[in-house]
Amino acid sequence: MKFDLSTVSLPTILWLGTAPTADAEARGGGLLRSRAPPLQRQRRALRECEGSDPSTCGCDVVAQADYRGDVAATEGGTPCQRWDAQSPHDHSRTAEDYPSSGLEGNYCRNPDGEPRGEDRTRQFPASPRPRSPQLTSPPSRLLPPPSAWCYTTDPDVRWAFCDVPSCGAPTDPPATSSPTDVPTPRPPTTSSPTVAPTMPSPTEDLPACSTPELANLTSFASDLRASYQGAGLPTISGGTSSSASAAGDSAASCHTPLSKKKVLMIGVDGLRADVVGMTPLPAFRRLQSLGTYSFWADVQSTGSAVSGPGWASMFTGVQPSKHKVDGNGDLNNIAYPTVFKLAKDDFGLKVAASAKWHPLITDIIDHEDASTLDARYLAPSDDAMAAKAEAWIRSEEYDFVFVDFDGPDSAGHATGFDGYSEIYQTQVRSTDVLIGKLLDAMVDTSTGEEWLVVLTSDHGGEGTSHGASDAYNRKIPFLVASNSPRVDVGYMPFDDPGSQMDVLPTVLHFLGGPQAVPDGLDGRVFGFSDRVRVPPPPPPGSCIPDPEACGCASAKQADYRGDAAVTASGRTCQRWDAQSPQSHGLTPENYPSAGLEENYCRNPDGEPGAWCYTTDPDKRWEICDVPTCDTSLF
Repeated sequence: MKFDLSTVSLPTILWLGTAPTADAEARGGGLLRSRAPPLQRQRRALRECEGSDPSTCGCDVVAQADYRGDVAATEGGTPCQRWDAQSPHDHSRTAEDYPSSGLEGNYCRNPDGEPRGEDRTRQFPASPRPRSPQLTSPPSRLLPPPSAWCYTTDPDVRWAFCDVPSCGAPTDPPATSSPTDVPTPRPPTTSSPTVAPTMPSPTEDLPACSTPELANLTSFASDLRASYQGAGLPTISGGTSSSASAAGDSAASCHTPLSKKKVLMIGVDGLRADVVGMTPLPAFRRLQSLGTYSFWADVQSTGSAVSGPGWASMFTGVQPSKHKVDGNGDLNNIAYPTVFKLAKDDFGLKVAASAKWHPLITDIIDHEDASTLDARYLAPSDDAMAAKAEAWIRSEEYDFVFVDFDGPDSAGHATGFDGYSEIYQTQVRSTDVLIGKLLDAMVDTSTGEEWLVVLTSDHGGEGTSHGASDAYNRKIPFLVASNSPRVDVGYMPFDDPGSQMDVLPTVLHFLGGPQAVPDGLDGRVFGFSDRVRVPPPPPPGSCIPDPEACGCASAKQADYRGDAAVTASGRTCQRWDAQSPQSHGLTPENYPSAGLEENYCRNPDGEPGAWCYTTDPDKRWEICDVPTCDTSLF
């Protein structure tokens, strides 16, 4: 077996000339921090590893991170602990966290560039060859190479180095310069100017980069779905995608048979939006690249931000005021059909549900209709729940699989819903790993099928709770991913972020088109290019805006754009671009979004209602008699 650069992480390759990790003794969560050495040194290091045999030795210049042999005892002879075990020593150096480090069995490895403790104060000898006769600064020194190690089975010795042989390195040809490496002086000449010697470029023997034009790359990234369709990829019908299928009306004019469609619905209890946006989550990023996403979607707005109303709104597509679930104790009051029952009754799909929070199945789905589910699993843990769902997907027996992850909610209640909390963030990362396994199963078995994946949450959280009516509790992620050309790729606009009530209409639209979506829903189809999102009806008591005729009381009539130009007492308004008889700073230039046109009544600065400066020198300004807009009743 030859040295394979793909098995070694970049930070490990760049260990040369860097300081050792500070937490070596604890073997905790530290990361080797390094600065890349010059390009020539990197290339030399990689050349020294060429031809080495990772099954018998480790290459020092890559910290023996390439070693894949079967040494399984420390230098002192203590057997190594298995990397997938957490006893006698618990740790984070697992195959899941370091997938490219060969953490198999209990074999000695070096996933994190660990240096030899006994050599920490020793440095390699200085180079005997100064770079030039004028060099006066001390020559550079290199720290000793890291080495393969393992956690031990001795409870009193957490970890130790292994006696892994170092692979040999090619020997450089001997230098031909003088012992001091000082070139022989050349006699001065006046016949021609002195020409500096040409230095070889450190990259002269590398192939030219295939760098795309920035404008082309920008265009490609701005419409990924169209770019995918024009890439000539094989299709589920046996043909290839073409640029013709990326036309603007192609999505509305294409159809996939129902027998080829499958749905994976993922609910993550207590998932705050910020932790998803700022944490490296590979599974979430995969979903983002395959569809439409929002990290600022809304939860339902007429009930408390707790699990019962949130899940029920997700399942039914309507507000709690309609589905009648107001808390966690009245789940079987649900008064609207769920997405599972509609998928079963209207499309004949085989539906399976695996849930960690059992009432989702027992008190909602089964209570509505015990025949809806073809398979159900009341899981004791998220791991067991995901394993069951993965098995269902790989069996290819079910058309619609639902899963419920409870871990983030439990972590939030225990230590706080906070994107910066290590415990909460770690739990979300663990959930992401499990979601990734579901996506892998889906991809592995998806030949000839069109899949829809919908992921969202029932609520966010703040502190150790989530009941209050604030953005931390009522903002959640929402992602829709698919290989269907009908699904857009990109983010939702800021003023239309989506909501958890969009789950039901989105799934039904995927399965049967616009005619499959029931009337009277509060949710709307999310992420499909063949469905225009109509603005949702305003919540009860919300202003019904009509800017040309009235102003909303909630906005203090700042939205008014009508032509009223007289104050409540009958005084004529002064033009906003005039400074007489009233001089002022509320000009169209200073307030470009306030609609300061002509002498119309406006409210650019938060007064109780629309107003204007008057043409009466003795009355500077006055409120106008602008009607207040009506509010919604339902």
